[in-house]
Amino acid sequence: MSTADWNSTRGRSEVLRGQIDSMMEDLRERTRLLALAQEKIALSTASARSADGLVEVVVNASGAVVGVKFSSDACAKSTPKKLGNSVLSASTAASADMRRQNAEILKPFTSATALDLPDLIPGAPSVRGLAAVPGIPDDVRIDDRPDWDQTVLRSAGNV
Repeated sequence: MSTADWNSTRGRSEVLRGQIDSMMEDLRERTRLLALAQEKIALSTASARSADGLVEVVVNASGAVVGVKFSSDACAKSTPKKLGNSVLSASTAASADMRRQNAEILKPFTSATALDLPDLIPGAPSVRGLAAVPGIPDDVRIDDRPDWDQTVLRSAGNV
């Protein structure tokens, strides 16, 4: 190998080393930011109040109900069935808000400008839509279904 070839190879190696170092630094920074986002999500909650104002529900980051508060006059102003509807609608709204908050926190990591698998491996399937969580349409109400409070066993005639 001639001196010119050696210097050319050495120069290309240094350019590649610089690119790799830059990519590793970017990876470290993204990993740090992702850990902060995960911590923020883990500590977050969302709450919603029912339309009638009688119930407030709090959910955790996964959308699980962690608190239910009834107004002091909830039992006097409502029936058990209506209170059940209020709890369900408030918990649905709180869970939807939590999904929105989580999506907003993760937006820098899931934006359309991020690389997708086909960008790296030609012909590979896209993974962009895998993180999407379908929401509940605004026009769907729990109490629109006459059998919302029936168990599967009872509605099938088993009990």
